[in-house]
Amino acid sequence: MQPLKLSTDTTAMQSVGSVANLGSEVVEGNPEASVQFLVGNPESNIAVGLFGCTQGVFRMVYPFTEHATVLTGRVTLKNESTGEEAQYGPGDSWYFEKGTAVLWTVETDDFVKNYMSIVEG
Repeated sequence: MQPLKLSTDTTAMQSVGSVANLGSEVVEGNPEASVQFLVGNPESNIAVGLFGCTQGVFRMVYPFTEHATVLTGRVTLKNESTGEEAQYGPGDSWYFEKGTAVLWTVETDDFVKNYMSIVEG
């Protein structure tokens, strides 16, 4: 069992620099990302981990299907295909399918989510 709670320790997350290093397009600010894999890795078909980001706006086309839950901070996500937009805070979750273009607006100094990603299937 791997507990994923709002109180999950995020101190082992490692900086990866700009979200552009993860394939995102920076739109505004200088959003810096940090990550920690709990199960799997970037090459795994299924991975579970933590993703953190500093304030800013960026565009990401999902390279995997994802279910995620916010641990800390606030973010507004906009599905650029449908125009649907929603704000998320601690305890809120979302699901996006692979290939979805999403505009991220990280509204707080720090934001962290836990997630499960599936590349194929």
